[in-house]
Amino acid sequence: MNELKLNLAYIIDDDEVIKYLTELMFKQVEFCEQSKYFKNPINALDELLKNKDDKSKLPDVILLDLRMPEMNGWEFLEKLEQNQLDIPVFIFSSSINEDDILKSQQYKLVKDYIIKPLTIHKINKILRLLS
Repeated sequence: MNELKLNLAYIIDDDEVIKYLTELMFKQVEFCEQSKYFKNPINALDELLKNKDDKSKLPDVILLDLRMPEMNGWEFLEKLEQNQLDIPVFIFSSSINEDDILKSQQYKLVKDYIIKPLTIHKINKILRLLS
């Protein structure tokens, strides 16, 4: 059971299977009250900017894939920082490339780099880093 009460988590990933498995894992460990899935980071960014002035509508955490069409995870992070959206982000990628891991550490919003798939151990780590 989750001690930290997260209201909303965003999953930004173009892979429907990852979305399904992540939401299943969220429910299993009661990670958050609700999750919102975005296949396209542009749509997620639009939603964030629309709700920028109402903190209650912003997510407590974002799980962000790096490799997506139209806008990749790095571009999304740049936009978050430009718009001063201070939301904890966890890179959620299948990439084990050391350059990606090191690059993620350059962003103040990025709390950690999580390699897919999500496990209970990885969720517990996210929760520890958020508390």
